[in-house]
Amino acid sequence: VIPPMQVAPFGRVRVITKCSTVRPEFHVAPMRDYTDAHQRHFTRLLTKEARLWSEMEKSGTILNAHAGSHKKLRKLLKRGHPERGYEVFQLGGNDPGEVSAACAIAAGFGYDEINLNCGCPAVETGGGDFGASLMRDGGTNAAAVIEAMVRELDGRGTGGVTGSSQGPRGHPKSIPVTVKCRIGICETADDVLSAGATAEAVDELLGDPLRRFIKNCKNAGAEGFTIHARQAVMCGVTPKNNRGVPPLRHDLVTRIADEFFAEDGTPVTLNGGVGSIADSLAIIDSTTSLAGVQAGRWCLFKPFDLLDIDAGFYGHGNLNGGLRTSEFAIDAIEQYAFRYAAPLLASGKENGYTVGEMLRPLLLALCDLDDRINFGDGRDTESAVVETREYLLECVGELLGRSQGSYGTLKDPKKVRKALKKAVGKKVVGKQRGTRAEAAAANGGVA
Repeated sequence: VIPPMQVAPFGRVRVITKCSTVRPEFHVAPMRDYTDAHQRHFTRLLTKEARLWSEMEKSGTILNAHAGSHKKLRKLLKRGHPERGYEVFQLGGNDPGEVSAACAIAAGFGYDEINLNCGCPAVETGGGDFGASLMRDGGTNAAAVIEAMVRELDGRGTGGVTGSSQGPRGHPKSIPVTVKCRIGICETADDVLSAGATAEAVDELLGDPLRRFIKNCKNAGAEGFTIHARQAVMCGVTPKNNRGVPPLRHDLVTRIADEFFAEDGTPVTLNGGVGSIADSLAIIDSTTSLAGVQAGRWCLFKPFDLLDIDAGFYGHGNLNGGLRTSEFAIDAIEQYAFRYAAPLLASGKENGYTVGEMLRPLLLALCDLDDRINFGDGRDTESAVVETREYLLECVGELLGRSQGSYGTLKDPKKVRKALKKAVGKKVVGKQRGTRAEAAAANGGVA
């Protein structure tokens, strides 16, 4: 048990005792239809250190794929990068036996952590009695699921992808089971606790139930918690509005982090309303107990901002504050296009991936570069952004040409853009446009 924290700041590494330190981590949140293996691979080329989360996958979907198509199972569970970086796989489910069986399957794909989704409203998780529904009974059902997961994963190390597979005294180290939840739930928008509620009301109506939920999950074996700093509205509110209607309560999450870290070192990560590196670092610097911060749509809206994560959070290199040079952005694009996507395309249909799926991360990257040119805020060097965009379009044209069996035929930038949108599909383009507009509105930007 770690004693109450005596903190002396040292950069962004906090000195806890003479022999142990805690480094705040940066997490890229799980996002449906976005954080698949391809997006995570591209993100890993932008940041070596950030913790990347998979999309949430339902336990039943995994079990069905395991019983049927190996190709489908691999698409569901493939790591973003086979060798580099920390990756979290998120599971959704409420049946202990089913979720633990899915855990056993996912463990074989080299993830560093398995997370139980206790935060998505029912509308987002397909109406099942899981996600944020697991907070309804104070964590009793969640605890049963976690206990089964921990039991299934006992002794299953990650095999050395990012960490040792050996625990204390040479015994096998289990893959940690963690929880992502909300600060609380309510049934309708009318039940949301208002932004003007007193501190006493917030603590009584949200804080106390959250503490009970965390304690139940901890006692079952959960090793850490990522808390979205909003309530989840279970009925009558879209997923988008669930990220905006309930007010943010960062202060409640940091207070919970203080309490549980002081008690026994339980790590708590804050999620919700994190819209920039500056936001992230301000949150970390405002407290001595948070284990990290997790950001979502900002990372899709401005993916090249992630080039600064390793410097800002982990002290690797200089914090540029913008796209000052093209070197690192072009290197990430080149590695993704020709060391990752091109070989998958060359292997044909046997891997189950389409060119549209593999080009989705580059479409988001292109939109980011377009915005930097059209609505620049002075943080970037324009020539670097223009050079990066030109190179990205060349790579996309090459990949599209290869997928169509003709090499290097797509040279005109307008034709490349048109073919790119056609490859990823109207539905994806429309969703990405909406996601970027939402992120831009939240950050006071333009999309």
